[in-house]
Amino acid sequence: PEARANPEAINAIKKADLIIVGPGNHYCSIVPNFLVKGISRAIANSKAKVAYVCNLVNKKGHTEKFDLDDYVDSINKFIGKKRIDFVIFNSKKPNKKLIEKYKSHKELLIKFNPDAIKKRNYKVVKADVLNRKSSEYSKADVLAKQRAFIRHNSDKLAKVLMVLLELDEYKNIVEEII
Repeated sequence: PEARANPEAINAIKKADLIIVGPGNHYCSIVPNFLVKGISRAIANSKAKVAYVCNLVNKKGHTEKFDLDDYVDSINKFIGKKRIDFVIFNSKKPNKKLIEKYKSHKELLIKFNPDAIKKRNYKVVKADVLNRKSSEYSKADVLAKQRAFIRHNSDKLAKVLMVLLELDEYKNIVEEII
């Protein structure tokens, strides 16, 4: 049977001030949400701001040649209209050891082309949202070696999201920053 959205989920989307998409595996975690009947339409029709938290690393066999714009285009396609208002893009690089570990698995950091700004209908928020602490896993976790080692810092990410949520309020107060 076709999956249908819980009416409470649709109502929450309608009432939301900010809808956050991601981070997560693009085709296994993010896109499936839009395949549930009613979710894409609710997001498309919502008055809320929509922020996409861009992944840090491409996934081999899934998104290995994607850049920031490819992710946004894909999400907007599943929503059914250009709905992303902001993309949070990590501005800091992880340490070289971690980068090399990912390269050995043919997984690279996601790239951002600042020159493509004219074709974007969304704002890119470049921010240091990288978690500098290494993740610890249980020895009983048989999938630990397959899990992400480069992660977002949830506290920093929350602060950026709060700024986006309150941005209009600040615009009404702050006249100019010189």
